[in-house]
Amino acid sequence: MLTTVKKFIQQHLNSKIQRLVVAYSGGVDSHVLLDVLVALQHLHQRPIKVIHVHHGLSQYADDWANHVQQTAQHYQIDYVIKCVQVNQQQASLEDAARQARYQAINQELIRGDVLFLAHHQQDQAETFLLRLLRGTGVKGLGAMGVISPVLFNQLSIQAWRPLLGITKAQILSYAQQRQLVWIEDDSNTDDSLGRNYLRHHIVPVLQQRWPQALDKIGAASQRLQEAEQLLQDLAAIDYQQVQDKFDSLNISRLAELSEARRHNVMRYWLQQLGLNLPEYQQLVKLWSEVCLAKDDAQPLYYWPTVEVRRYRQCLFAMRPLLAFDKKTSVIWHNKQQTLLLPTGQILEPIQVQQGIAAQYWQNGQISIGYRQGGEKIRPVGRQHHHDLKKLLQAEGVPTWQRERIPLLYINQQLAAVLGYWIAQEFASTEDTHCV
Repeated sequence: MLTTVKKFIQQHLNSKIQRLVVAYSGGVDSHVLLDVLVALQHLHQRPIKVIHVHHGLSQYADDWANHVQQTAQHYQIDYVIKCVQVNQQQASLEDAARQARYQAINQELIRGDVLFLAHHQQDQAETFLLRLLRGTGVKGLGAMGVISPVLFNQLSIQAWRPLLGITKAQILSYAQQRQLVWIEDDSNTDDSLGRNYLRHHIVPVLQQRWPQALDKIGAASQRLQEAEQLLQDLAAIDYQQVQDKFDSLNISRLAELSEARRHNVMRYWLQQLGLNLPEYQQLVKLWSEVCLAKDDAQPLYYWPTVEVRRYRQCLFAMRPLLAFDKKTSVIWHNKQQTLLLPTGQILEPIQVQQGIAAQYWQNGQISIGYRQGGEKIRPVGRQHHHDLKKLLQAEGVPTWQRERIPLLYINQQLAAVLGYWIAQEFASTEDTHCV
């Protein structure tokens, strides 16, 4: 155990990693991982922090929190207990708890952290089988990577799973030899949960017939991860051919690809945009109901947290558009701070003021509004004022985006269409690029 984790740390630890964070349930797996990391502190020479998520789903949850506190004090390490509310109305309580857990963990992670997770060989096999039974594709069957991004994390922090090749028997043996004390989660006996049913009724039968079943499933997952990387490489090549402006996809060029390559590059595109991926059948419907809709249609297809639209034979994907009052005008009182707009967009001062003459930015009254109709602007480099509506049409800006583009006003005069044009009269002589 020590040797395995030691080799893992020696292989992957670098100077950018300043702290080791352990997702700690208090069960034997996470307790063993924590014990090993403490034992190897002379090697990694990093502070360790424990994060325990209190779901409130068990009558023993408070006792587990007390155990976490005692364990952290015993090891003399930092810890935090995060209390969360799990949405018990979701179809899968497991998925709801998992999502709440990662959201709580992400609140504690900072740059320089790496998150240690105690998943082991049997966890990997169970994940593979669950996803297989759900009909998932190559990416899903690759199951868990030894190193992967932390879910829902915006800082690109990595999750490390050094025990992924370790068996449950090895973990228990280490814990007993070290005389560790851990907690038993009462939900682990609930066979109504899919993972528990596999663990108690399916995996033992597989191991009885095929003793190396878990090891072989782990090997298959690794090969599927390689296959997924090949698909990603192919998608990156195809994406160069089908991408269009405004992060859209050109439908005519998509149609030249085989169905399999088209699906592959569409998933890649959605991943690049940071959006949730659809089920396979949703991807099929997306092509038939949006891409192949009649020319005069304005199709919209959606799945949870994602909307896809078509404009001028291009495909656009986005998070659901928030309803807002277009007549709203927001005054930017403190121009040193970011500004939250009614559409949910956040404006950064350093970006917005680029190309604007310093005296106007510093001394003028800055406000943000939206199109009401009839706006005119003389963009830098042009001789005359133009209707903003016609400029946006000529630029090929989709109809749903036009009403959401922030308009920068200085002393109640239109100074910039953010992301597109700066008015000549407000432009800096040093930098005349659009913002």
